[in-house]
Amino acid sequence: MRSIVIALLLTPSMVQGQNSDWTEPIEPFGIADDLHYVGTAGLSAYLLTSEEGHILIDAPLQENVPLVLDNIRELGFSPSDVRIQLTSHAHFDHVGGLADMIEATGADLVVSPRDAEYIQRGADFGLETAGYPSVAPARTISHLETVRLGGVELTAHLTPGHTPGCTTWSGSVEIAGEPYTFVSVCSLSVLSTYRIVGEEPTYAGQAEDYCRSVAHLRSLDPDIFLGAHGSWFGLEEKITALRAGDLRAFVASDRYGSYLDSAEERIEEVLAEQGHSGGCASLVQ
Repeated sequence: MRSIVIALLLTPSMVQGQNSDWTEPIEPFGIADDLHYVGTAGLSAYLLTSEEGHILIDAPLQENVPLVLDNIRELGFSPSDVRIQLTSHAHFDHVGGLADMIEATGADLVVSPRDAEYIQRGADFGLETAGYPSVAPARTISHLETVRLGGVELTAHLTPGHTPGCTTWSGSVEIAGEPYTFVSVCSLSVLSTYRIVGEEPTYAGQAEDYCRSVAHLRSLDPDIFLGAHGSWFGLEEKITALRAGDLRAFVASDRYGSYLDSAEERIEEVLAEQGHSGGCASLVQ
């Protein structure tokens, strides 16, 4: 089972091309009262709604923007009411549509400082790609800073490693009047192009960042586990349960701990492969 989860973690590491499910449409749906899934089968996008306006997390692939906009409308919301645009990390499959999305919504882009360096150049961190249309952030956000709009409050957790400014988001929602917490994980996968230790790492301190990010994510205990790719948290099976009438299909997932265990195992495998035998324990005290 663990080997299967590790394989899922590594799926986004494709440097050339893309997975077929990245552009595969799925019907949008509500995860909780004000939390909605508006992405594709393989690339997540989340809409958090309030009477004062909405927040959108990620704009995956430039070609997916019309689909995401249609999904927002299908749920009964107007794209022009999206006030804040957030991101998970600076790779084309998650931010490639930012420029087009913001042109359509007029939202303010809020990102981490270190990923802003790439997004405002339309560059992919650690990948040799053609990039994507650049966009300037309205502002940057720091670790544990809160973004608020209407009744929506999201906390930014800077969990670097996959990119220098990789950002995990957490918040609270309700389902049928009951409160639940959620976490949308940025990513912990180690791309095949990365050198995380040694004399010339992809960026200085990358290995330590990966290890600290795993430790920080372990300190969270979400009721609902989400992420930048649906395969991490069993999107397909949860949609099936939701459409069969289970309003809490996304609650109490046992995948969060398994995801972190598999991610840490792979990080330590890469450390060993690249010449560091001490594992995370020797890097993060």
